[in-house]
Amino acid sequence: MFINCVAGGLFLTNCYILGDEDTKEAILIDPGEQIDDILREVGNSGMKIKSIVNTHTHIDHVAGVTEVKKQLDIPFYIHRKEQPVLDLLPESAKRFPQFGNVEVPEVEDYVEEGDIIEIGNLKAEVLLVPGHTWGSICLLFNDSECVISGDTLFAGSVGRVDLTGGSSMEELVGQIREKLISLPGSYNVFPGHGPATTIETEKKTNPFIRSGGALYF
Repeated sequence: MFINCVAGGLFLTNCYILGDEDTKEAILIDPGEQIDDILREVGNSGMKIKSIVNTHTHIDHVAGVTEVKKQLDIPFYIHRKEQPVLDLLPESAKRFPQFGNVEVPEVEDYVEEGDIIEIGNLKAEVLLVPGHTWGSICLLFNDSECVISGDTLFAGSVGRVDLTGGSSMEELVGQIREKLISLPGSYNVFPGHGPATTIETEKKTNPFIRSGGALYF
């Protein structure tokens, strides 16, 4: 597996170029406002980007989608339950004027729980893990023992639930425990912000997981 994290933007959002080193096919995950950096790294990677798949559609993860779609001529996919969050992007742009004029990108199709996204010889299973937003997804690569967790699970923390589309800490932590922490400890976790971690590390040290979500800061 080829994976390149391109972090940048106001909130240092992680955009991932993820692909199959044999076929050179790849996808972009969560292209934020660091558009120039993303396009430069795509060019340097030698990968053929087939699509954009977003874990969710908060402004810091979706600000670059329209321009990247245009530049690379590729489709954009999200979970169906995430569409209402995407539709509220203009309101988010008013609250965060630093992002400038952010267009609502057109969604070509939706991914659903249990769908398999094929990236060359790689297979990613779509996990619906609501809490941070209604349609937050994680991408599980069993053969490569890794998961792209978006803003659901971080190194030492979990996503906020008080933003657009958020539900409750109880739902978020419950979903994380059921669908992520139940994975083998050796699996690597690549989050939407900050450094990578492992399931074993989060199981042992993440205070939200250990406390059942009683802590919130």
